[in-house]
Amino acid sequence: MRRSERFFWAGLALLLLVPAWVLAARHATFIEPPSRVLAALPAFLASADTWSNIGITLVRVLAGLGLGIVAGFIAAFVMSRSKFMGEVLGYYVVAALRTPSAIAAILALAIFKGSETGYILVVAFITFPYMAVGMRDGLNSADRELDQMAQIYHLGLFDQVRHVWAPFVAPYIFSSLRNAHALAWKVIVVAEIFGAARKGFGAKFEHAWEYMIMIDVHLWLLVFMAIVLIAEYGLIRNLEKYTFRWR
Repeated sequence: MRRSERFFWAGLALLLLVPAWVLAARHATFIEPPSRVLAALPAFLASADTWSNIGITLVRVLAGLGLGIVAGFIAAFVMSRSKFMGEVLGYYVVAALRTPSAIAAILALAIFKGSETGYILVVAFITFPYMAVGMRDGLNSADRELDQMAQIYHLGLFDQVRHVWAPFVAPYIFSSLRNAHALAWKVIVVAEIFGAARKGFGAKFEHAWEYMIMIDVHLWLLVFMAIVLIAEYGLIRNLEKYTFRWR
């Protein structure tokens, strides 16, 4: 399917949500009609306060996700190279996978007393196991004969990563990254709400909901959805296509 066709069908799918939104606004108390929300959107987007709060949450997500990716890669590498360490680290990975994001957020914010470190670490903790499992499966699927060949020709660590491991691990990385990225945005909102943050998306959404400013509730939800979709389809998917252009 060509890009123009994909954009057409994606736009049509979004437009089909408008009638459902209108119908819901007529029969629900706390849902504002699209006309009122869209009328308030230009002023909302023109506000510097909007973008500063989005930027704060974005930094928390990127820092936590980056830390989770690094920790996941290290854990995956160790688990794929050592059977004993694979079993030991496997317990921690499974425990992290099974920990509810709300509980992780509460614990991290309680330990670090609502500091920026707590927000970043809770995102890293939740995303780390997904990256570890995905990259471990990728490393385990790598051809061991190519690994032996790299050792015979005395390839350096950088060359081994680039020419031997990366081609096998890359599909698993992007698959895990999509899941971790989506989860990172969900958990940061939970963390900001439970942590009573003063700045950030979760803080502004909680404030609007507490005081029943429903227009702002809708606007923050729309912005949140737009950011996640842009990051997924505008950044991650295009980066994946660029990485696999050699195919």
